[in-house]
Amino acid sequence: MTIDYRGFGHSTGSPTEAGLIADGTALVNWVLHTARIPPENIVLLGQSLGTAVSSAVTLNFINPSNDLIPNSHDESSPLLNNEQHIAKPTAFAGVILVAPFSSLPSLLLTYRLGGLIPILFPLRPFPSIGTALTSRMTDKWPSAKRLAAYYRAFASQPDLLRSSTGRDGRGDGRAMGTLQIIHAKTDMDISYHQTEMICAEIFGHDATSDYVAGEEGLLLDVRAEDKPTVSVQIVEHGGERIFIYVALLLLLTIGRRAQ
Repeated sequence: MTIDYRGFGHSTGSPTEAGLIADGTALVNWVLHTARIPPENIVLLGQSLGTAVSSAVTLNFINPSNDLIPNSHDESSPLLNNEQHIAKPTAFAGVILVAPFSSLPSLLLTYRLGGLIPILFPLRPFPSIGTALTSRMTDKWPSAKRLAAYYRAFASQPDLLRSSTGRDGRGDGRAMGTLQIIHAKTDMDISYHQTEMICAEIFGHDATSDYVAGEEGLLLDVRAEDKPTVSVQIVEHGGERIFIYVALLLLLTIGRRAQ
């Protein structure tokens, strides 16, 4: 399912960080409580700006009281719990992010038109000015910090790493919370280095040293006992091929079960 965020497509209103998070939360809440699709059969998929929304919505469900969710996000609080208005931590089968960025300020500081011309090129000799300008932004979309918080949230609630009910109504032990990131080296809009920045934030070190070269690019696959599986793939080329990978990742995520 997809929706038009407020201010986009046929939706009214003006887009804000808090508002788009509320819209994403509303969509997932509808799937959970109206369509009655269980969490173990739900995968959140975001591309570009959608990766920022998906990261925030995912954190919002796993840890509704997290400080990284905007305070003005009160409008979506009832959406987390449907009728009872009691927020309950919820993990989904997985989250797939295609071409994410660590934060909006970091993206603007590194963004290049056509992949060649930095938009803040005149300020390159004065990095402090560029930082000062981006620090005044209202909506910062700190996806790297939110994903790191999402990753750590499972330590205090490890039961969420396994599904409690299956399609037959009995526990099937399906692995939950998987985070999968895919990025192309040829991405002209969002550099794959943004994904590397996200990994560094999640794992607390230079995760680029852990990449393993494969036939389809660089792969980082991290599995910990009390954490969700994180799989990062940096492919050589983007375009239509990247969506083939996404389709495969979706199938793998939905069908993955604990061995």
